[in-house]
Amino acid sequence: MIQAALQAKDIPQQAYRTCLGIIRLSKKYPVHLLEQACQSAFEVRVFSYSAVKQELDLLQKQADSTISESLPSHENIRGATYYQERILS
Repeated sequence: MIQAALQAKDIPQQAYRTCLGIIRLSKKYPVHLLEQACQSAFEVRVFSYSAVKQELDLLQKQADSTISESLPSHENIRGATYYQERILS
């Protein structure tokens, strides 16, 4: 992705900030999500930081929703109503 971003500009120096931004995203997001986002942006031939960031946000939301859906129900897990009942009692 970095190499493609550098080659997409007539003057490679114009892509430095894009490349640094994409590299900086690796500190905030898991590497496997960053690779998926870069792959998606590369496939549609959009070599920008914002495209990678948007794709990362989308992938992260999808990953978060699958994690929360996969939690098993258990009698010791209390919902928000439990705490409201305890305060009012």
